[in-house]
Order: sequence, then structure tokens, then C-alpha cells
Amino acid sequence: MASHNMTRGAWTIEENPALRRRMYRFGMSVFIFSQLIPLIVLIDMRYLSAGTYVSPKASPWIGLIAALFMLISLVIAWKVKIGAAHSKDLTPLLKWVTFLGTGALLITFYQWALRFDPTTSRFGEIYYTMTGFAVFYVVVGLIGLLSALSRARFVDPQEDGYWHIEAVSYLWSGIAVIWIITYVVLFLV
Repeated sequence: MASHNMTRGAWTIEENPALRRRMYRFGMSVFIFSQLIPLIVLIDMRYLSAGTYVSPKASPWIGLIAALFMLISLVIAWKVKIGAAHSKDLTPLLKWVTFLGTGALLITFYQWALRFDPTTSRFGEIYYTMTGFAVFYVVVGLIGLLSALSRARFVDPQEDGYWHIEAVSYLWSGIAVIWIITYVVLFLV
């Protein structure tokens, strides 16, 4: 049996950046998947309370525009994530992700302002709860994006191996998926 002469330092996260990056990615994945639990509960409540009913006054087209903004931002964020994993600085693309996320948020606020369905109906309760859940996560994601952009202005992104850029890209990707699932559940299924 061959014995490997490895030092203990190669197996610690302090001295092994590849191991540290894998641990960060695993932790981020666990965090994002844990955020799906409330979404699953809301999906269950949607079908238990309102079935497949969609209010005839509801405009799926306005929601579709917001979902498309989030889908485009998802593609851009994933490109930034891949670039950060290969030590490429694609921070300027995060500005587009922030812009598209803000646009989706404003479109949702516009749809809320229309009050097409009263909050007292079953569909209205579910609609405002699910979109409120998605809006909360978008606000958290926008704060994360803005902090990553701010950090990139004042601190060299290579200092942490572009991890802050990759992490916020992971976070935004999870948020965009939640948004798209919310749209599908509310209007298409």
C-alpha cells in the first residue's frame, strides 16, 4: 500500500484555497435550498386554498414581463458566476443584473397598485403573499448586489479570489429561480 507524504496544512481551509472555495459553495447551496422551503409551503397553500383558479382580472402579461426581466438577469448572473469561478472580473455585468432586478420590482409594484383582485379573495390572498415573498427576496438580493458592487469599487476583487462576486451571483440566481417559479405557479399551472 502506497503511503502519501502529505502535510497537515494541505487539508486545512486556511492553506488550501480550492478546499475553502468548495466549502463556501456548499454552504451557499445549502442556504439557497433552505430558502425554497417557504416557497414550497406557499405553493401548497395556493392549491389548498384557491385550487387552480386565476382571477379573470389578473394580468399574466405584466407578471410575464417581470419574470422575463428576472430570467435575463439569471442568465447574466450565471455568466458572472462562471467568470468569477475562473478569476475573471465581470463586475460591470452585475450592474445589468441590478437594473433588471429593480425593473422587475417596479413592475410588480405597478401590478400591486392596479389592485386587480381584492386581498379578501382566496386568489388575492395567495397572490399578494407569494409575490410579497418574492419581492422580499429581490430586495435582499438587490442589497447583496449593491454591496458587492460597492466592495468591488473600493477593494480589489482578486483579494478574495472573486468570492464575493460569485456568492452574490449564486444568491441572485436562486432568487431569480424563486421569482420564475412564483410566476409559473400563480398564472400558468
